Amino acid sequence: METMDQGVLVHLMSLERAGVGQQDQHQSERIQMLKVRAASLRAKRDQLKHQASVIKILKDKIGKNLPFGDEEEDGDDETGGFAALQQSLLTAWKMQLKDLQHAHHLIGGFDLVECKEGKSVCVSFHTAYEGVYLDTYNMELDLMRTVQISRHNIPPSFPLEVLAKQSLEKDLKAFLQTVSQNLNALAARRQQVTLVKDLVGSVEVMESNELCNILVLMCSAQSEPPRAVLCTLEYKDLTQSLPTHVSIESEDKTLSGSPQWKKNQSLLLESPAHTALLTMKRMGSIA
Repeated sequence: METMDQGVLVHLMSLERAGVGQQDQHQSERIQMLKVRAASLRAKRDQLKHQASVIKILKDKIGKNLPFGDEEEDGDDETGGFAALQQSLLTAWKMQLKDLQHAHHLIGGFDLVECKEGKSVCVSFHTAYEGVYLDTYNMELDLMRTVQISRHNIPPSFPLEVLAKQSLEKDLKAFLQTVSQNLNALAARRQQVTLVKDLVGSVEVMESNELCNILVLMCSAQSEPPRAVLCTLEYKDLTQSLPTHVSIESEDKTLSGSPQWKKNQSLLLESPAHTALLTMKRMGSIA
């Protein structure tokens, strides 16, 4: 009986030792896993620090608006560092362009397509007015050194160079949005001139330039006898399709200063030209 008890005790002790051994092994494995994870986290931390450093350099570079290719090169290290910085900048541009491509394709503002194996990008600006798609303009941006416009079919009268100097290299997104806004406003003003000619037959377009920021209309006032009235619309804000100033002129000085034509002046300021003129016609102000 004692021999049996001793055998049971020996067996239990061996199991206990085995359990302790397994526990030690599990603990050792867990410690090893934690060490590996800690090393991985440290590597990720170092990578993030490096990326943050590169981003800061890029921001400083863009903020100072320094031209590329004009810096002095004192050695191979500086040349290599400059090349790496330039490559990082181009990579940042491409990432920004891809984000813009997706966003602005959805809202119909403009589309971007990478071309020439990433050396340039082509931008298509779609214009529309009152739900009708109008003209599409294209522009190619060279990404090889500084970001610059290599070619486009935007009208010569459009202030593209002025907008490029203001924000092309500092903020590409702002530049493209501003160009899109200006082109859509131009398309809207042009379309209004067309609609005035088509819808309001009694009104004659006397003057309109390429930017459509000056529009002179000849109306015939409903009076006895009928009087000719000149309405001059000025669009000083090229991002808008409504005029910033409207002047009314007539041989009959009392007519241009009358309450009715003061109201017509406000209509022309607050509504698209064709809409305002149709309202004036319904009200009996013009023939």
